Order: sequence, then structure tokens, then C-alpha cells
Amino acid sequence: MHSRPFTPPPADQIAALQPKYDADTDALADADRPLLEAVAVDGRAPYPALAAATGWSESTVARRMHALRAADLLRFDLDVNAVALGYHAETRLWASVPPAHLAETGTAVAAHPEVAFCAATTGPTNLLISAVCRDNRDLYRYLTERLGTLPLIGEVQTAPVIRVVKRAGRQLLNSTTVTVR
Repeated sequence: MHSRPFTPPPADQIAALQPKYDADTDALADADRPLLEAVAVDGRAPYPALAAATGWSESTVARRMHALRAADLLRFDLDVNAVALGYHAETRLWASVPPAHLAETGTAVAAHPEVAFCAATTGPTNLLISAVCRDNRDLYRYLTERLGTLPLIGEVQTAPVIRVVKRAGRQLLNSTTVTVR
């Protein structure tokens, strides 16, 4: 018996199978607050748990989650404890870049594998960078051999992260326990 290689269906057929969402979902509504609060507590919560937290049906939760994501109003971001992966030098960097070159420099910095976050800001420094390196030696190499060699990077202020008290999202605490990484 001869098997034929898989041929995907044409793009128009795939598009026809995709769910359709309202194009007018361009803002969050007050009614979304219970859903967003439940997702902030546990971004992996299944639809039944979100339905219980919101008082909505599972299908309503699923439709609204998909609509918010399709409208780019809801995104999921994974925050990993870098120490658990062997990265022990985390730092925040504030750099000065000529404003006319901020976008291109930010794009170049964001492509560095050591960079977990990069954003344009205002003030004396206008590029915020969060870098994660294996150790202080790798951080030094990053500062001198990668970041420092970009021609438009001016002054750089460095603030090593000594201890993380809270990461993204909500921190669930009771009166006697605080979990610190």
C-alpha cells in the first residue's frame, strides 16, 4: 500500500474553519474585570474554573477569552525563575540613545539572547533593558562585548537584581506566609 504525503488544505479553506470574532472588540469592558482577575490569579486556569469565578458559562468564557486574545487585548506571558535554569546574574540597565536612533537600537538590543525585556522610555535614559546572564562574568562580557559595542549606546546605568520579591501577576499571600524566590 502506498501512502501519499500530507498536503494541507488551501489557505481559504483553513481560514473558513477559523472561529470568527466581533471586529468591534477594541476595548476592555467593565464586565471583563472578573475574568481578568481570575486569569491574573492563575493564567493556566481551565474554562470551568474561570466560569465559576465569573459566573459565566464555559462557552461564554471561551468566546470572550478568544475575542480578547484576537483583539490583542489579552496576552499571556511566561515569567520563569532564571535561577532555576542556571542564570544567576539578572540586571536592569538604563541606556541613553539618540532619540532618532531609539527604534533601531532597541530592536538590535531586543535581539540579544541575554535580553528578557527591552522598552523605550523617556528621560535622561531612554532604553530600559532587563538582561539575564549565567553569572557575573557573562554579565561583564554582555556589557562590554555586546551592548557596549553598539555604536549609538551612550551612558549605561546598571542595577543588579539582588533579590526578587514579586514577579508578574498577583502574589497570593496569607497573613503568615510570604514566598520569596
